[in-house]
Amino acid sequence: MSKYSLLFLLALFLSSSVAAQNVDYQVLVNRSQRPEIFINSMLLPGDNGKTTLAFTFRFNNDFLPYKKLTVDDKINAPDDAQFYTITRLNSEIFMGHEKGKLAAAKAAARAQWSDTLFAETFERTQSRKHYASGSLSTTLKAGLYNYVLQLSLMKDNREVNTRRQNIRVHDLSKKKTGEIYWIKETEQDGAKQNLPLINMDNNVPFGKDFYALVRIPEFTQAHDYTIEINEVRPEKKDTLKVRTVYTEKLSTDQFKEESTISLSKGENPSLIWEADGGAFTYALLQIPNSTFRNSAYKLTIVKEGQKSPVATHFFRSYWPDMPASLYNLNVALNNLQFIVSDKELKRLKSGNEKEKRDKFREFWESKDPTPGTVYNELMAEYYRRIDYAYKEFRSEQNPMGHKSDQGKIYIKFGPPKNKERLYPTDEKVREIWTYGNRKFVFETGSGFGDFVLIGSS
Repeated sequence: MSKYSLLFLLALFLSSSVAAQNVDYQVLVNRSQRPEIFINSMLLPGDNGKTTLAFTFRFNNDFLPYKKLTVDDKINAPDDAQFYTITRLNSEIFMGHEKGKLAAAKAAARAQWSDTLFAETFERTQSRKHYASGSLSTTLKAGLYNYVLQLSLMKDNREVNTRRQNIRVHDLSKKKTGEIYWIKETEQDGAKQNLPLINMDNNVPFGKDFYALVRIPEFTQAHDYTIEINEVRPEKKDTLKVRTVYTEKLSTDQFKEESTISLSKGENPSLIWEADGGAFTYALLQIPNSTFRNSAYKLTIVKEGQKSPVATHFFRSYWPDMPASLYNLNVALNNLQFIVSDKELKRLKSGNEKEKRDKFREFWESKDPTPGTVYNELMAEYYRRIDYAYKEFRSEQNPMGHKSDQGKIYIKFGPPKNKERLYPTDEKVREIWTYGNRKFVFETGSGFGDFVLIGSS
């Protein structure tokens, strides 16, 4: 883990102030379980001097309503499928910026996407690592437009509409600032390069390197170009630079002149980049995101001798299964109570916000099994155990499962090597957890799942 790494600064769908709020652990658990979707709009070169407006999207499985497959479902499903879901997304684009009612707007274009997904297990239907994804696109003349996206799930005829969004479609041959696209990896296909999009709006996977494809307007080989990445902290009206994390002068082999890009439609949207005598210059840049802490960033391309940036874009880390405690510093500190003494916990929680952050960072850095990376496996595992214990060992008598006797043992020692449940006659149910040479014996309290520690050896 790097010297400056903090893993609780930003998270999708939580406001940037959550880390500083006085919230309790249960609130964070509920917020961290909110289903997630990603929708992004982008401009690409079109045919005959026009511009392509494209929407790429990703709906995580925990957002989609899966249904158990039955013999009555007339669906051509894989042999191992147990569940399925049907998802549809429509785009309606109208002339001009929004000024009145939708009914009065003049339609410019429509597009539709639909897909049927299958899952082998119930766990997969709740996963954030599995998802439906795709794209919608249409070619437009430069001008002002507004659009609505309409989502419908399963066989429900009702549609959920997004708010109408205004958008300016530029003539990219005249636009003075370049676009930036987040790329997962590169795949060479003859003279073409296939560039799968990360497809999570402006989010990128935490701890993993990725690429940025940048259009360079008015490119000249006589000038140097530099990439600069700054960590930023979102404020109400602007962003505040925290520190520069990466800067490098671009080399000539990173540029491809007289090229163009197009959207490859499919289950996983990709850009096709080829030098085909096109009118544009693009640069493909590898971003060392594995060295960046979990935060928000601003990428800027600067041209030598030019004050205004060539291109700029924000991105932020996305950790899909980030433990709930790490969304808030105070909660993360409080939940150290299971492995530190009361005296040490009091020391860690004392001081102002910066002092507490520094002590929290130092505590986990001293225990990091891979100090050369930004991801602290031990810290992640510890807080993941708390989340598991909270859900698995809760009962009516003790809704805070991580504070139950079984929860505390699980947090400290992890899952037992062996678990045995005994039902002695005329006695309470017992459960024995074995960890090598250690044993913990629990006994039911009220009979409603709340086990109490009665002995250990």
